[in-house]
Amino acid sequence: MLPKRVMVPLIAFLVLSGGVGANVFLFQSTGRGVFAGRGIDAEAWNIAAIEAAEFGDTGSIGHVRGKAGDNGLDLAALAASTQPAPSGDKLETTRAIQRELQIRGYETGSRDGVVGAMTRGAIMAFEHDHGLPLTGEASDDLLKSIVLGAAGKPSASPKIESSEARDAIRSVQRSLAKLGYKPGNPTGNLTPETARAIRAFEADQAMAVSGRISGPLIARLERLAGTGRVAAAP
Repeated sequence: MLPKRVMVPLIAFLVLSGGVGANVFLFQSTGRGVFAGRGIDAEAWNIAAIEAAEFGDTGSIGHVRGKAGDNGLDLAALAASTQPAPSGDKLETTRAIQRELQIRGYETGSRDGVVGAMTRGAIMAFEHDHGLPLTGEASDDLLKSIVLGAAGKPSASPKIESSEARDAIRSVQRSLAKLGYKPGNPTGNLTPETARAIRAFEADQAMAVSGRISGPLIARLERLAGTGRVAAAP
């Protein structure tokens, strides 16, 4: 039988070891539940974190700062500051479209997987330049056209195939009219009159003259509108 002075430390060691093991097991088995219980998809957050590390902060995930000594990760801060981002195939398709458009010189504003005003303008610029109907929508077919290379040529009067594209054109028309240009009635059609107004605006702003909807055009109109968005209907 072991002496008492050996038995007491040994028993204390066994008790502490058992407690640590139980804590590790419980954390591993319920770690995903920490995210799920707070409405956070752990896998989606991991994807967003990887994107942020590669491309920089896009506004889709919050800034999380860990406390000293916790390896930079504070689960409470993470749960409080992380906003659920769009998830699924649509998110990844849009991110891929944003990336491929930027590589080809079409400014989308970000790579966050969200079809904002600039991304919609970039999509419409690509569609216009390659003779595609204007949709302003992120889709698998669009991604294939970008990656494989659409062979069409620009059209003087492109077909409008979505309400999103029509709304984008209508907003640009209203913004141009408020700035003193004459784009014609805000019908949502890219008419020759609207194209002339866009070219005149681009020339006055020392931008590349294109006469079409684009990300930079929308961004410049937003800035000049002074409200953070393209002028809306009165």
